[in-house]
Amino acid sequence: MKFLPLRLLACALLAHVAHAQSPLTLTAPGALKTLGANWQSASALVGDPRHDKILTGLPGSGLLVNNPTKQARAHLVTAWDHADVELDLDFLLTAGSNSGVYLMGRYEVQLFDSWGQTAATKPSDCGGIYDRWDAARGQGNESYDGTAPRAHAARAPGLWQHLRIEFRAPRFDAAGKKMANAKFLRVFLNGYLIHENVEISGPTRSALFETEPEAPRGPLMIQGDHGTLAVRALSAQLLDSPALTTSGLTYELYVGPQKGIADYVATPTESGPLPNLSVAPIQKSGKGALVIKGTLHVGRADTYTFNAETRNPARLLIDDQLAISPLELGADGRTVTLTAGTHPFRLDYQHVRAARAALAIGVRGIGLPAQSFTYVDPNTKPKIAPSIPLAPGDRPRLQRGFVPYEPKKRLYAISVGSPTGAHFAYDFETGSLLRVWRGGFIDVADMWESRGESQLAQPSGPALTLNHKPTVALLESFAHDWPDAPEPLWSSQGYTLAPDGTPTFLGKLAQLDVRDTLVPGADGRSLTRTLVFNGRNTSWETYVLVAEADVITAQPGGNGWIIGDRTYYIDLPKGGPLHPTVRTRNGRQQLVVPLSGGKVDRTLTYTLVW
Repeated sequence: MKFLPLRLLACALLAHVAHAQSPLTLTAPGALKTLGANWQSASALVGDPRHDKILTGLPGSGLLVNNPTKQARAHLVTAWDHADVELDLDFLLTAGSNSGVYLMGRYEVQLFDSWGQTAATKPSDCGGIYDRWDAARGQGNESYDGTAPRAHAARAPGLWQHLRIEFRAPRFDAAGKKMANAKFLRVFLNGYLIHENVEISGPTRSALFETEPEAPRGPLMIQGDHGTLAVRALSAQLLDSPALTTSGLTYELYVGPQKGIADYVATPTESGPLPNLSVAPIQKSGKGALVIKGTLHVGRADTYTFNAETRNPARLLIDDQLAISPLELGADGRTVTLTAGTHPFRLDYQHVRAARAALAIGVRGIGLPAQSFTYVDPNTKPKIAPSIPLAPGDRPRLQRGFVPYEPKKRLYAISVGSPTGAHFAYDFETGSLLRVWRGGFIDVADMWESRGESQLAQPSGPALTLNHKPTVALLESFAHDWPDAPEPLWSSQGYTLAPDGTPTFLGKLAQLDVRDTLVPGADGRSLTRTLVFNGRNTSWETYVLVAEADVITAQPGGNGWIIGDRTYYIDLPKGGPLHPTVRTRNGRQQLVVPLSGGKVDRTLTYTLVW
């Protein structure tokens, strides 16, 4: 799917808002209504944004940095307006900073340094839909209609965070009367769903148009008068194509087993008009085939992507273009380009399984939000996925179960929950730390509901996924690649429990014994890992993998490392005996520690902060 990019660049901030029919390029000064003195262009950040109150950027373009002062505190406001939109952006905050993203200049999603908070979420926390304000409501009741995020998903100061908003603008009739409120369909913070289908009755506090009537469109605004922040990679997909509609629907039903799509018995069993686009005529017939024909109405030329949910073969042809391709037991979506106007279509559905006939087809365009192509009964209640949350209680809780992890789930793994609210998943096969997260521990519905076929222990909070490579490996030399698979000479020896319930994982690599203890910080903001090595090395070299990323950068002051594109931190204790080295293999950097010498008796401690 092609997104419509708005890239924030240098003083000549360049924005591309791609219109499905007439691509439009905006350049400074037209990209923004104003670019206040508190906003500067930069190519990267330097200094120590984790601790500094002022952000320092290198000359160049790629991101915008906001350092407000008493004299300069302008908002960032686009010169283009939007209605329905899908918005993505990266942002970075300093400690204690505060800002916000205002859809249509009116409805705020809060950007705030609420990192590590464990109290119940509030609308003022990062990702919250901020309160409205009305002094006439009386003292203590001025704030109302805000919505707290489902979880604390904020990352540490100085790290890049990602916000995605799927927004529906308010609806108005021809006379300008509001018929439907604005709605945040979905909001994700750092990949975690924090809002879904949240209506908001009017502009939030400190909006650009707080005292003006609501309108069908408005500009995007990023608050510049509150706190220090940097923004980059902003993309806005404007969703203003008219919905697709159908008319003149007819059907032909072929009862009984059929050879394949469009290879049916000569004469249909029954036929006639169809009130809506569904497989209802085949529901009571058992095995058979259904052909639906009609006219598709396209309001504006666009590129449309179709998808299908079914366990039976299905095919959709529009102007003889393949929009849904049949599979042996299902269907595969395609992308087609359609002009404005009417298009004949044909839908074939072959019912070959004993289960109830079912087919759902969805479609979206570059400027069209996802919609259902097939009929959806408005009285159908949405399916609510079962949930069985598991909490750690007053001591660590360990739960064996398969851990979801791309490209395949980890079969020999364990999830460990902490009363601090910081949790992790550990892989016995590789001795690796797979994932860390905050908030709820795990949802075991996939393990215990019904037959529990998938056996997945799903994290219940915002997660940071790490890597699955062996933590300790034997390399023929420093220049050799790190293994992707479990070490042949590695074996898990289980784990022991401390009196407080903290586990220490035991492993053996040839003649080297490994004790691996991971302890969340008391504030839930970090995880300290202590690896104890005793025994003897082999003739090959033994190394410990601390982290892997596209780039690894030393922290200012030499206290540790910044992993990835400001994704997380590795902190080292001052004066520690082991010194990590950064090496590059296959375009990736690895932070490794050598365990040299024949006899080994060493301890490595580091803290992961995210």
